[in-house]
Amino acid sequence: MKSIEEKIEDLEDEVFRKVSYLILKDLERYGPEKVANEINEGSQGNYYVVPTDEGVRECVSNLINKKFN
Repeated sequence: MKSIEEKIEDLEDEVFRKVSYLILKDLERYGPEKVANEINEGSQGNYYVVPTDEGVRECVSNLINKKFN
């Protein structure tokens, strides 16, 4: 039986995977500039995503690597 902490961690991982997927899906649908601008606005100046396809994909890749390392 999983502890509450393990259950919360599992939920956080699932939410993280879904958010990453949605970012990449939005990238295809709306283009890199719109997605990068949304991420940059949401970060409130904490980081900057280059408004290119490569920049957005690098951002998602960094998030995934940070989460699972």
